[in-house]
Amino acid sequence: MLAHLMLELYDCDRELLSNEGLVHRVLDEYPERIGMEKVSPVHLYDIETSNPLDAGLSGFVVIAQSHVSLHAWPEYGEVDIDICSCKEFRQEDAIAFAKEMFQTDEIEAHFVVRANRSLRPDVPDAERYEAAMAARRAKQAVR
Repeated sequence: MLAHLMLELYDCDRELLSNEGLVHRVLDEYPERIGMEKVSPVHLYDIETSNPLDAGLSGFVVIAQSHVSLHAWPEYGEVDIDICSCKEFRQEDAIAFAKEMFQTDEIEAHFVVRANRSLRPDVPDAERYEAAMAARRAKQAVR
């Protein structure tokens, strides 16, 4: 199973959406706020397009179970956030954090369950897990 939460936040302060430090912080803190393991640094880009009104900040952070991405459009006062995860998380916590950070109550939330036929178990097979950990330790010992 893959849970996909899509948030659209409206009526956000344009200065907040232009604040690279704040947007970076949101992506950096999101995984912990929803009980996920962050496995990459934040990747954040200042986007310039052929239409200057569509310029803004876009970024993502990889989590052990998938990713969190964000697109902020200051000219429109809008932010889109996607959280995809094979691990369950509380939608309410994800929504509350977004509303807190971008200081708005104007939000749309869409939740989709995907990958219903996935063979990935909720709890890994103990024997396969131990073999994978042994292989990881051996690889790290070589480095």
